Amino acid sequence: MSQTRLAPVSRALVGIAALVLAGGSLTACASAVQQEASGGSGECVDGGTLTIANAQAPIPERVLAQGAANQWWARGVFEPLAYGTAEDPTALDLVLASDISLSDDDLTAVITLNEGVTFSTGRDMTADDVVWTFETAASETSPSDVKAILATWDIEKTGDLEVTITGQNPLTPVLASTLDLTPIVDSETYDGLLDGSQMIGTGPYVVSDYTAGAGITLERRDDYWGEEPSLATVQVDTIADSTAQISALRSGSTAIASGLTIQDATTLVDGDDSFSLSSGADAVFPLVIDTTKGAGADVKVRQAIAMAIDRDRINEQVFSGLGDTDGLYWSPSSPDYPTDQAGFTYDPDAASALVKEAGAEGETVTITYLNIPTLAAEYQIIANNLEAIGLTVKATPLAGPDFQARAAEQAAGNYLILRGSNGGTAFMLQTNADLRLAGAHRVFDTPEYEKLVNAVIAAGEDSAEATAALTEYMNEQAFLDVLVTAPFPSVVDSSVQGIAYSLGGTNYYDACVTQ
Repeated sequence: MSQTRLAPVSRALVGIAALVLAGGSLTACASAVQQEASGGSGECVDGGTLTIANAQAPIPERVLAQGAANQWWARGVFEPLAYGTAEDPTALDLVLASDISLSDDDLTAVITLNEGVTFSTGRDMTADDVVWTFETAASETSPSDVKAILATWDIEKTGDLEVTITGQNPLTPVLASTLDLTPIVDSETYDGLLDGSQMIGTGPYVVSDYTAGAGITLERRDDYWGEEPSLATVQVDTIADSTAQISALRSGSTAIASGLTIQDATTLVDGDDSFSLSSGADAVFPLVIDTTKGAGADVKVRQAIAMAIDRDRINEQVFSGLGDTDGLYWSPSSPDYPTDQAGFTYDPDAASALVKEAGAEGETVTITYLNIPTLAAEYQIIANNLEAIGLTVKATPLAGPDFQARAAEQAAGNYLILRGSNGGTAFMLQTNADLRLAGAHRVFDTPEYEKLVNAVIAAGEDSAEATAALTEYMNEQAFLDVLVTAPFPSVVDSSVQGIAYSLGGTNYYDACVTQ
């Protein structure tokens, strides 16, 4: 049976093309979507090299987690049972699985694996590897973003090439995203991921060179179990500085730049038609309010903060107008998206009145944020907006490790962050640190919130009413204010064709460089 392929990236700034879920079974005989590959008009070079500049260095020990550090290399080496898509969180594009059948009650999935799949060591992949991977990802020490969901699944080997998943809640809303974010790893060499000494997967590429903090190089496998990709080499160099990335693009030393500022990306593309923007998924940029102490303990002040922020200005000045400011956390592609609801609108006069009514004039609001240019620019606008309604605003910018450590202990207070807009509502409610019940970073929890979240998770595909009720409650409480939902674009040279994105990263099955 032939391996599936995701649609290549468009020349426009888009997500992944939607794939269709037909009935309760999906078969990996062909890709559900095929589109004309992007790039220039030249012919593909068989065996070419693709060089990528990424702002973050690879982190091999986190291949079971989503993140920008591994976005450009991990899916070339480690493949999942199926890919999810950005445009339909319930759709599956099968890879290592040849068939997935769901029970009528949506609580059981029987997964049949492709025959002949091998790790790059030559060892056959079997159902034992799938069970081991999922148990490892669900462990307490795992970096997996989906461990909360995996912990509710019973995963059993029911044949040499078959596993059966039994869930406590409906599977359809979370299955595709969870499978995508759980690539199958080799149990015999998994410990080598901790120091980067061994990175063994089933994918079409092997790691030929890795230097911690500097980059990683992939070479095409001679014995890949599927169709041989066109690209012979994928080289990912770590270049943190946005200006340096632009220079690398203009000099031709790199063909893709990722992690540069949106302003730099759009300026380059607007001035040179040999480059284009591409994005695999959107990011959500929320302001999360501590409701247990300080000004944020009063719901009137929280609502005032939400009304005081000029989201359109943030979108234009920080995101070059590429974002959306409807104020909801959920992905618009999710079937249960509440189209008749929105977040607070900009109304500084009403916000000032609420601050006075709450007796909060002059109170200090300290905002902690991950110290990256995008969030720092957001903070400046937010601070001006909140000062204008009578609040005093202070900043606590933190480097990534410090921010994560503080947030994980629910000690970040009021904080600005960015999150991937991945999966459907039920999936996000179980995995997103701003939303989930266990291990949350936010400092807000009520019995009503817990009840409404659990209602969405339990509703399965009929979750529209439950999602609407949860959204209404979240808006009333104003503890989580989504400022902008925006793409996190990369700049791609016109010589690059056929790159495809999934929730878990980038794949190169159909990618090539042109002459």
